[in-house]
Amino acid sequence: MRLDLEVPNFTGFYQGIWEQGENEWTEIHEMKYGEYEDFESLNLIDDWGFGPDYRDKVAKLFADDYAEIIKNCLGVPMEYVGCYVSSPKEYNFTTDRIFATFEVPDYDALVKRLKELGSLPEYRTELAALIKKYHTSCSGFISFMSNDIEEWFELMQDPSNDHYTSYFLGYLLSLMAPEEIEGLNESIYMYVEENTDYHCVEPETDEAKEEWEIYLKYGSLYTDYATAHPMRYENPDKGKWPYWIVIDWDDYKEQFLDYVEKHEKEQKRKAALAAMPVIPGLFD
Repeated sequence: MRLDLEVPNFTGFYQGIWEQGENEWTEIHEMKYGEYEDFESLNLIDDWGFGPDYRDKVAKLFADDYAEIIKNCLGVPMEYVGCYVSSPKEYNFTTDRIFATFEVPDYDALVKRLKELGSLPEYRTELAALIKKYHTSCSGFISFMSNDIEEWFELMQDPSNDHYTSYFLGYLLSLMAPEEIEGLNESIYMYVEENTDYHCVEPETDEAKEEWEIYLKYGSLYTDYATAHPMRYENPDKGKWPYWIVIDWDDYKEQFLDYVEKHEKEQKRKAALAAMPVIPGLFD
């Protein structure tokens, strides 16, 4: 059977060190400190980010590491086959979660192994305390799961209760491999920062990609134009709707290219004038 196991200690892409919006904003604005000093003059800078597959790439790093920890600690035949991110519609009460997917040839053998390890004296008391701590209803929180470890042992035997198996394994591994589990979030973040390009921003829309190509070709000629003629500007008729005017990108691009054509003609004219010989005494 297929079993989805939640990777523990991932803090989600909303707030915390993985706050995607804030991290993207920081990386975007740091572009100006490199070779692109006028980068912030681009009109479509808000359409830049870490790319559409950013979350999937991060999830794979977490799931890969978690699968390795499971392999080392359990010693049960399980094939790691993939992962995915589960994101809430609203972040009021929960955040993003990463799941590692396994093909489990013998689910009963897995549960038996979990019960054996969870019953060992060095884990049993703390494991029961974790279950009691995180699954007991209190003010502002209603638990829909049992908070009794003995009941968990029984409930896990039913494959339809695989959420119990997922939580149980996470708690158990936090006791068996505490440094690896507790440090998972920070260690993977540091790995991404120091060893990957996942936090390098890129244009994410076709329009932003086109603008970037224009910027690379024309440089300050484009950014000077963009500064003087922004795509979005306040309606000169104060107080009238729409309060802001937004020019369509295709129209804006055409206007800029017309400007380039006129600019190049003017530059050629000036160059031709500069190259003309000066007749002595003509303007004396």
